[in-house]
Amino acid sequence: MRFTLTLGLLVSVALIPAIAEAQPRRYYRHDPDYRREPDYHYRDRDRDYRSGLFVRGAAGIGGVTADDDDNDLTLSGGAGVFSLDLGGAVAPNLALHGRLSINSMFEPTISSGGEAFDTLDDTSLTFTLLGGGLTYYTPSNVYFTGVLGLSRASFEFDGDEYDRLTGVGFMGDIGYEWPLSSQLGLGIGGRLELHSVWNQDEKLQTAALGLLLTLTYF
Repeated sequence: MRFTLTLGLLVSVALIPAIAEAQPRRYYRHDPDYRREPDYHYRDRDRDYRSGLFVRGAAGIGGVTADDDDNDLTLSGGAGVFSLDLGGAVAPNLALHGRLSINSMFEPTISSGGEAFDTLDDTSLTFTLLGGGLTYYTPSNVYFTGVLGLSRASFEFDGDEYDRLTGVGFMGDIGYEWPLSSQLGLGIGGRLELHSVWNQDEKLQTAALGLLLTLTYF
């Protein structure tokens, strides 16, 4: 099941450039060619890009693997993914923004040495990241996002929170957006998450893949 989920996410992400290539070209503000096809409006070309507000909400599903090398244990399973970006344009088609992101893995499977032991019922492992990032749009409405920030992990069992670990995290997104208006886009995307968190007793190295549905104002 875990292999199938991971394979499906990788295939979906790989198809994003092909989807974008099949769509009509959208011209961005400060693109010298956009006036030649005035019907293709995605963004407000007449507005100064430096005053542009950037807001993106994303939600989706993913798969997570968290390795505890000190205790030779691995937690893995499906997860729900959510993030909110807020910032503004700093150059044509380039936005600087902050991100709050949550990735929560429910009822993970615990394994050691590649052998699965059991599923942890009524248990969740949640990663929260607060950081800063950049998003760049290509003329074909494909976007690339990179975020680096502080990461926090927490275990919950039967509604009670136990271990808390803190560290650093990185996120990389790739996606494609369909225009809904001059500044609003609906899209699909893929996400890679990497977290390294620790406390006095343990350290987790975590990798996650996610498939997202996004709504962006820019």
